[in-house]
Formats: sequence, C-alpha cells, structure tokens
Amino acid sequence: MFKIGDHVVYPYHGAGTIKDIEEKDVLGETHSYFILHFPLVDVKVMLPENRIEQSGLRKIIDQSEIEKLVEALKSGPEIPPSTSHFSRESENLLKSGSIIDAAHLISSLSKKQAERSNGLHIQDRNHLQKAKQMLVSELILVNDMTEEQAYEFIDTTLLEAKQA
Repeated sequence: MFKIGDHVVYPYHGAGTIKDIEEKDVLGETHSYFILHFPLVDVKVMLPENRIEQSGLRKIIDQSEIEKLVEALKSGPEIPPSTSHFSRESENLLKSGSIIDAAHLISSLSKKQAERSNGLHIQDRNHLQKAKQMLVSELILVNDMTEEQAYEFIDTTLLEAKQA
C-alpha cells in the first residue's frame, strides 16, 4: 500500500514523507513501523504498520484535485457552524485528515473572523492556524511550493472569495 518515499497525510499532523520502514522488537515480538517525517513542523513519527488503516493515513491529493480545494476555500460549508459546539466540530474536522474539511474550516473561521470586531476566540484562532498549517503542508508537496507561497495561495483564494 505505502512505500518509502510516498508523500502522505497523517490526520492532525499534515503532510509528510515516509522516510523508512523499520523492524522493532517489542516485548519479544517483531513489528514493522513506518517512519514519517513532517518537514513543515520538523517532526518524526513512528506509525505501526498494523495500525495504518485505522490511523487515517492517506496519500496526498493529486494536482487535479486542487480546483476542488480552491472551491472549498472559497465557498466553505453551506450552513455556518454555531458557536456552542463549533470547537468540537473543528477538532473533528482537523482529525479527519481531509484537505477539503480543513479548507471548509479555514473558510468558516475566516468568515467568522471578518464578522467579529474583536477577532476570533483563542481556540478558534488555534484551529484556524492548525487547518492552514495542514493545508500548507500538503500544498508544498502537491504544487512544489515554498511555505510562504502556500500561505499566500490560501490568503489569495480567500480574498478572491470575499470580493466575489
């Protein structure tokens, strides 16, 4: 399914690369681990091979799916989330690992930020930053962008949506 060198997305961590597959002896049993590196945050994660399916690990999107991402950033979800349980919903969207969910979250929180005179609550600001970071990490690998270019891509797309 996955091999060394594959660009993947690990929910809540963002996009990275499978750097190695190692065998480790744990309590007398040998297990295979995928060694994932997330360059944007410079983190390495060891993911047991037998937990790959339930982890939500997926390959990064194709270049052809960028237009769907742009639409998700521009339009966001149909119904704006209510404040009362939005934080829990935001957390679940981030944990899904879906780039479209992250784009919808960025769209919603950006609209909410523009509507509020005093900005977002701290938890919403954190969710917005995390969602942008996840999108940026994947855009870097899909579009061969720098981190700055990826953030600029998101901001430009949001600005175009606001002006439309």
